[in-house]
Amino acid sequence: MKRILYVGWLGFNNIGDELMWLLFRDLCRSYLPDKHYDVIPSIPGVDIRNPGPYDTVVLGGGSLLIPGYIDIAYQAAAKKKNVIIWGSGHDRQDYPVFDAAGKITTNLAYTGENQATNGKLMELAQKSVFFGVRGPLSHQFLEHSGVPKAQTIIGGDPAFLLPAPSPVHPSKKSRTIGVNWGTAYNRIFGGSEETVEKHLVQSLSALIAQGYKINIYSVWGPDREACKRLYAKLGDEENVELDLELYHHEDLLEKLKSYALTINFKLHASYLSASAGVPFVCLGYRFKAIDFGLSLKLPEFVLSTGDEQLSVSILDRVGKIEKGADKIRETFYTQQRHYRSLLETPFQEGLF
Repeated sequence: MKRILYVGWLGFNNIGDELMWLLFRDLCRSYLPDKHYDVIPSIPGVDIRNPGPYDTVVLGGGSLLIPGYIDIAYQAAAKKKNVIIWGSGHDRQDYPVFDAAGKITTNLAYTGENQATNGKLMELAQKSVFFGVRGPLSHQFLEHSGVPKAQTIIGGDPAFLLPAPSPVHPSKKSRTIGVNWGTAYNRIFGGSEETVEKHLVQSLSALIAQGYKINIYSVWGPDREACKRLYAKLGDEENVELDLELYHHEDLLEKLKSYALTINFKLHASYLSASAGVPFVCLGYRFKAIDFGLSLKLPEFVLSTGDEQLSVSILDRVGKIEKGADKIRETFYTQQRHYRSLLETPFQEGLF
């Protein structure tokens, strides 16, 4: 029996990271017979730094292409294990600056004490049997690190494997906005969640005045306090609902389908919104959020949390959604179909 180790940030009840594992597990059940493959998720207690017991090590969605995770995959490749990069991507807190062609103008390669990571990435890309990152910025990061383009692909985030809803959306006339709020402990663009919260209160109050209802929800336990605080600051029990339940992703998808649109802090809340066919405004708090917007070909709907005019920008994007929701949904479906086939490639080609 072959043993597969799936590496992600698991066991902490974060709906996005747990979802990535469940989607991988479901593909394994579809393609890999149980009697021949044993798939182990990296829950607490599993030694992810010891690839010895495994035939294949997968850096999945929920992992990141940063030194710690890169080292895990590199050591596995050095011990001649099959290594698959599946839906992982790069992240950092420095806001990227783009040229007119959409390329990042600053060098993303590691320097200083982490400079050796660039060489590890080049070797890892050469030895991996599949190397698919979730977005074009992660791809540029690899290119800056010295990895030849031909050795990697933009394979998309595993959330694109979620089933698409009917193109004819049943809740077009909804006047409720789902708002996902939470915390990244101020490790965000702009460095201040309190400032972002002020912008949110301003924009949501304006949207309520336009006739919208607001439903605040979380996707991770530690986000609940931030949600309570936002609810209190809005001070409108008639038009604002606070939902502190942590839903299974299938139940959350059903809930999202009832919204006209969503405004989301956590990245996978926006992925789930797209999968539900519901246009979103993503509060882009780190590099990975911009990567997401570009992968969907909807970068204008990812707003930096460091935007000094964030409340104005939110209202502007809501206006664009009101006018172009059907076109946005078609973009969701097109990109979902594209990435679904790429995410299934290592399974279809028997790379495990």
